Amino acid sequence: MLLILALIAIASGLFFMNLNYMYWKKRGVPGPEPTFFVGNILDNFLVKKSLADLYGEIYRKFQDARLVGIFKAGTPTLVLRDPELIKDITVKSFQNFRDNELYLDKSVDPLSGRNPFFSKGDDWKSTRVLLTPGFTSGKIKWIYPLLEEVSKNFVKYIEKQPETTNIKELCMRFTLNNVGTCAFGLDAKCFEENNPEFKQIADKYFSPVGFKNVKLLLISIIPALAKIISIKFTPKDVEVKLTNIITQTLKYREDNNIIRNDFLHIIHQLMKSHKDFTEVDATAHAAGFFGDGYETSSIAMHFFLYELAANPETQIKLREEVNKAFEENNNTLPYEEIQKMAYLDAAFSEALRLHPPLGSLNKMCTKNYTYVPKSDEIIKKSFVIEEGTPVILPLYALHRDPKYFDDPDSFKPERFLDGKKDTVKYAFLPFGEGPRACLGQRFGSLQVKIGVAYVIKNFEIFVNKKTTLPIKYDPMYFLTLPREPLWIDFKKIR
Repeated sequence: MLLILALIAIASGLFFMNLNYMYWKKRGVPGPEPTFFVGNILDNFLVKKSLADLYGEIYRKFQDARLVGIFKAGTPTLVLRDPELIKDITVKSFQNFRDNELYLDKSVDPLSGRNPFFSKGDDWKSTRVLLTPGFTSGKIKWIYPLLEEVSKNFVKYIEKQPETTNIKELCMRFTLNNVGTCAFGLDAKCFEENNPEFKQIADKYFSPVGFKNVKLLLISIIPALAKIISIKFTPKDVEVKLTNIITQTLKYREDNNIIRNDFLHIIHQLMKSHKDFTEVDATAHAAGFFGDGYETSSIAMHFFLYELAANPETQIKLREEVNKAFEENNNTLPYEEIQKMAYLDAAFSEALRLHPPLGSLNKMCTKNYTYVPKSDEIIKKSFVIEEGTPVILPLYALHRDPKYFDDPDSFKPERFLDGKKDTVKYAFLPFGEGPRACLGQRFGSLQVKIGVAYVIKNFEIFVNKKTTLPIKYDPMYFLTLPREPLWIDFKKIR
């Protein structure tokens, strides 16, 4: 009897899933035909393609549509193709799409669950209000000397390495040293030791291998599983170690009346001024730098250096700007000077366009939204985007659309010079847009720029033949990471 009931339940579930695949057709929304059970994400489910590549294929297939209806397994999902619509959803109608799709419960994961990226509703808003003052241009300038010191030591470290280097590993050491000194008030020792304790913590936190990432992948494919599977992104031993570091450092500073110009001091001030801001909150927001300041920044930086190595004319032009800045400032690079370096900014923007650390931004409809089609589009009638519908902003596809970027697969920093960046604002979204844009983008961008400036001043760089081309992205990782390492040759400039 139980077997019969189970078979009936399975058959009913399969029937209603199949019936659900008519969801977008009933609303007149174009989209690819789904495959039973997996919807339109079969190749990602089979670990053949990254979601960035998969959304890119869908994006290019429906060039006459402003939005495309797909299915993540049985979940109706929208892929946006139009910058004007993206502007509406991220800014004008933000309250209808307030949350990101991926949510971590802070009762399950006390650290990552407090990260604004993974928070929702009022939790996100209150956290954002608390943290925003710590990321102003004034506060970033405050910690700039720390980044400058790490950059100088970075050059010395590269000088001691083999000529051919795994550039991601190199950039990870640089950004992790910055996170250590700026967010945790410690020396991460990534230039002195091969495998220091802080690097071990970071590696475990972000390792692309393990059940944690399988869970993340499954939930990105089948959002409904989030209600069943509880995700703890932060391993327990990492949580304990980071908490101990923060607790001990804050106690030492308090006992010895030490004030240091870093983010930990800002967090400490929050603890003093807000009674409900605990040591758990302090640890959580310092740990948030692993995302903004360590992993995503190292990905962006290593792609930036790769593109400079692959495009020697651009590298030479950037070196001229960098050398001029150093020469005019007694062989230093002040904060104000790096802000004026137009070609450095343009080249970094171009690297972010080609290789955004997040291949897509996944939003969630939090309040019913009526979509009204334009008179000339293929959708002919209005329909309601229902609360709970995932909405995908396919950054990788948008960034390589020839409609917005001429010769989109080529590295051309000039396209971002002379204020041109603003003309494609909602087609160029490496940090997101609107109230939920990346809070740490100033810090992340600054550390990449100063690190690259010091490298280009001191070294000529070339792509080594060990690098596998064309670059293909890892389908098992939630960020835009190459399947195979990128290898760069460094030649010291005498």
